Amino acid sequence: MKTFKAFLFVLLFCPLINVQAQESKNIIVMNQYWAKDGMIEEVYKHRLHASEVRKNLGLKVGRVLLITETDNESAHVIWECEYSSIEDREKDTELLRKSGQFGEVMEKMGTLIDNFKRTVYKVSMTE
Repeated sequence: MKTFKAFLFVLLFCPLINVQAQESKNIIVMNQYWAKDGMIEEVYKHRLHASEVRKNLGLKVGRVLLITETDNESAHVIWECEYSSIEDREKDTELLRKSGQFGEVMEKMGTLIDNFKRTVYKVSMTE
């Protein structure tokens, strides 16, 4: 009986929470890096350097994630960045390309990794 009274109390006196997906143009770009043997720390440091280059160009920096426990499937390092739209991301990559400064960064990263994957996610906003 006490459980029923508690349920009734919650039902009557607690506001209802309404969670609905809202239209959003936001996207998250996630770059995943699998390091060559013994190179995880080097890949991590180089991705931080890449973020510094982005910062110096006035671009979004994003964030860099380093795996805490390695396994055979998960990426060792991840860079992710949220953009307000696909168009915002396209402007970003165009500025990177035009700067000429990021080609060297990508070339060196290619010597440190065995695999790379980029995924773009749509973000749903909840209210």
